[in-house]
Amino acid sequence: MSKRVLIADDSGAMLKIGAMVLGKLGLTVLTATDGNEAVQKAVAEKPDIILLDAEMPELDGWGACMEIRKTMPTVPILMCTGHDLTGEEGQLKEAGANGFISKPYNPASMEEKLKPYL
Repeated sequence: MSKRVLIADDSGAMLKIGAMVLGKLGLTVLTATDGNEAVQKAVAEKPDIILLDAEMPELDGWGACMEIRKTMPTVPILMCTGHDLTGEEGQLKEAGANGFISKPYNPASMEEKLKPYL
């Protein structure tokens, strides 16, 4: 059985590209278009890995990460952003994230970042 990954992004294009890359890695992909939907799907579907866009309207990825952590303390959560978060380990840890993936999505680097959790 393949691992299930939830990817949340308010950009339809980024969501589609991310889902395509994850699918090519042999993962079953669940999608959400905002932080609130990501929290709801995470709780209901119990994915093995969660990828959250850091900047989404209403509930951003940081807030969604903190909400998900309340009921799913061990699921790997990676923040996805166009900003370089190298050196921002404090912010990642405070939100409960395990790391980050840079956008635009690159299949090789995405696979490398996900490898520890597959």
